[in-house]
Amino acid sequence: MILKVMKNSALAAKIHAMSGSALKSKDYDALMQLRSVPAVAAYLAENTRYKSVLEKTPVSALHRGQLEQLLKSQTLNDIVALLHYADASGTFLLKVLEIQDGIEKLKVFLRLMHINKCSQIAEYTFNIPFGNEIIKAEDLAGITSFSGLLDFLKPTPYYQALKSFSGDPVRQDLFYLEVALDTYWAKVISQYTKKYLSPDEAKISNKTYGTEIDLDNLAFLLRCTERFKMSSDEIYACIVPSYYRLKQSTVTKIVNCDSPKDAYRIISSETPYGDAFSPSDRFLEKRKNDYMAKLHKRVLSVYPYSSQSAISYIHLRRIEINNIVSVIEGIRYGLEPKQIKEYLIGYDKGDAEK
Repeated sequence: MILKVMKNSALAAKIHAMSGSALKSKDYDALMQLRSVPAVAAYLAENTRYKSVLEKTPVSALHRGQLEQLLKSQTLNDIVALLHYADASGTFLLKVLEIQDGIEKLKVFLRLMHINKCSQIAEYTFNIPFGNEIIKAEDLAGITSFSGLLDFLKPTPYYQALKSFSGDPVRQDLFYLEVALDTYWAKVISQYTKKYLSPDEAKISNKTYGTEIDLDNLAFLLRCTERFKMSSDEIYACIVPSYYRLKQSTVTKIVNCDSPKDAYRIISSETPYGDAFSPSDRFLEKRKNDYMAKLHKRVLSVYPYSSQSAISYIHLRRIEINNIVSVIEGIRYGLEPKQIKEYLIGYDKGDAEK
C-alpha cells in the first residue's frame, strides 16, 4: 500500500511538472501572428517544451507534415517517460494507448483506400503496434482492396473489428468501417477497465471514456437531423452501442427528430450534455472537444493521484498538437488570428498571463 501511494505521488508530481509546460493562450496568440511553417517551428523551438526535438532540426526547411511528426515524437517520448511512474494500472495505460493509436492509424489508411490512393500511405512514418509486433506504414502500401487488408490484419486484434464486412461490398463503406472500429474500441475499453483497474480507478475511466462515446453518438445524431438523409435502421447501425449517461429512450427520440433544434432541445432537457452542443452544427466537433478538454482538466485537478490522470494528460497533449496543426493550416490558408482561434480546442484567454 505504501509503495502504491509513493508511486501515485511520483506520477502526480511528474504530471504536474509536465502540465506546467503546456502551451498557454499567449503562445497561441504569438503563433497566430506568424505567416509560415518555419516561423512556427522557430517559435516552438525557442519558447516551448518542443525545444529538445526541434533544436537539432533545421527549422527553415520544415514543412507541415515533418513538423507534426516531430511534435508527435516528442509527445510520445514524454508519454513513455510518464508511464515509468505508473503503478500496476500502467498495463491498462499501455494497452489502451496501443489500441487507440492503432485504430487512429488504420482510419488514415481506410480513408486513403476510400479515394483509391492506398500507395500514399508509404509517405507516412507511423507504426501500428499490436503486442510485441508492429505494422509499418509502408507495409500497407501494396494493399489495394478491403479483402487484402483483412488478410493482412488476421494476426492482429483489428481483424476482429472488421471481419464481419468480408464479402459484403455494400457495407464496406468508409463510414460503417470507422463505426465498427469505434465500437471495437468501446468494447476493448470496457474489457480492459474491468481487467486492470480497481473499482475507484474504473469509475474515473468509465466517466471519461463513457462521456466521449456519448458525445460522439450525439454529435452524429445531430448531423443526421441537419445533413444526412438516413433511415432509422441506418442511423442505429452507425451508433456505437455503448451508452454512459444516455438512455435508449432519449436516443430513440432524437433519431425521430425532424430538425436540429428539436434534437438539441431533447439533448438539453434529457441529458447532461446540453453545454456541449448548440442548435447549429457549425463547429460541432470543436464544441464537443472543448467539453472533453474541460473534463480531462477536471480529472487532473480532482484526481491527481489516479492513474487516469495520465490518460487525461495524454489527451490534453494530443489536443495541443492538434491546435498547433490548426494554427499552421490557418496560416497556410491566409486566415486572420481571430478566424484561426475559432478552431482551437480549449483556448482560454484567461490563462494568457499564466
